[in-house]
Amino acid sequence: MYKILVNMKKKIIVLVIATLLILGITFLSWPISTITNPIVKRLLGILLNLSNGAVAFIAIKLTGIEIGIELKNYWQFIFGATIALSVSLFAAFIPAFAGHPIVGNHQDFEIGTLLYALFFYFLIIGPVEELIFRVYYQETFIGFFKKHSWIGVIIAAAMFGIWHLINGSLFQVLFTFGFGLLFGFAKYFLKKFKYLGLSFGHGLYDFLNVIVRMFIV
Repeated sequence: MYKILVNMKKKIIVLVIATLLILGITFLSWPISTITNPIVKRLLGILLNLSNGAVAFIAIKLTGIEIGIELKNYWQFIFGATIALSVSLFAAFIPAFAGHPIVGNHQDFEIGTLLYALFFYFLIIGPVEELIFRVYYQETFIGFFKKHSWIGVIIAAAMFGIWHLINGSLFQVLFTFGFGLLFGFAKYFLKKFKYLGLSFGHGLYDFLNVIVRMFIV
């Protein structure tokens, strides 16, 4: 019993420190957004996200959470693509075709911007945000609520939504909360839906939003 309490105390301390660090790093996106040089702005954005990912990775290692990287598990990519395409269809493509886009304003097509979005969302945003919220936070809170582990999924999704308040939109918070619930419960119930599949699905959804803004909005 003593060992369990000590382990719980360690997880709480790591959780508090990691959360404070992630918040502090995230708030740096405000001054970065004022930078006019696009190359510097993008590089700093990548560095900021990788720093948050590093914090989550260290917290995961300190608390013994398993990331669950399974390269030969093809089902995870099918699950990720299916969820991303479904959400994108109803939340991005259909509203945009109907003349009521909810994914943002029109973005001019530039091959460099498109290639950067491909890299940024699939290799940075998807992996980092899923590592933080669906791996670290979700598994941590599930461990805190073992008898009602589904509560951990909801808390992690709520944190995911609140974290997007940095974008300054209540709609963004509510939408990403729903997105977090969808991905969180998919991971919770679909045992083959692992980290790489989550990252792929997340990156695909964000990239499709760019496609919609460039070619439909």
